[in-house]
Amino acid sequence: MVKKHTTLGKPRIAYQGRIYTIKEFPAHLPDGRRMTFEYVFRIPTVTVLAFNNKRQIIMTREYKEYRRGFIWHLPVGKVETGHKPKAAAQKELQEEAGFKAKKLKLFHQTPKHFGWPLYAYVATGLTPYKLIGDPGEDIQPMPMSLAKAERLALTGKLEDPFLAYLVAKAAYMVRTKGWTAIL
Repeated sequence: MVKKHTTLGKPRIAYQGRIYTIKEFPAHLPDGRRMTFEYVFRIPTVTVLAFNNKRQIIMTREYKEYRRGFIWHLPVGKVETGHKPKAAAQKELQEEAGFKAKKLKLFHQTPKHFGWPLYAYVATGLTPYKLIGDPGEDIQPMPMSLAKAERLALTGKLEDPFLAYLVAKAAYMVRTKGWTAIL
């Protein structure tokens, strides 16, 4: 017996912002009921796990107005329309950490069916670059050991769950397979 599934109709845009879009889909359930499903979509985003020649990860301290204080972060930004994720990763590394990478290697990518495409790159061969930043940003690059960054992730001090996952994944890979696993 073939199981029936919910079918979705043509979506309606309920909200369109610079970064997020919320779409409402009319849904027809297998039992005949109708309802509306809401999905959030976000523009593609990159993050960079940059390592200097001492194998320190370049974390950042960013001032967030809504928190009225600094949070731990990694270089992160959107992929502009028409640009490639790798080029966006290089741009964010330059803007938020003040480095240019000789090598960028894709480290993690969300599955295609996610409504939020995320790309994470490992950056090596760093050379200093003028720290540009976006207007209104207060970002301070903070090199530290990967072990210290992992503690920030595991204790909740690196609050963004995706960034915490990436740091923990990198630390695990280095611990179990060595530095060549990520560099």
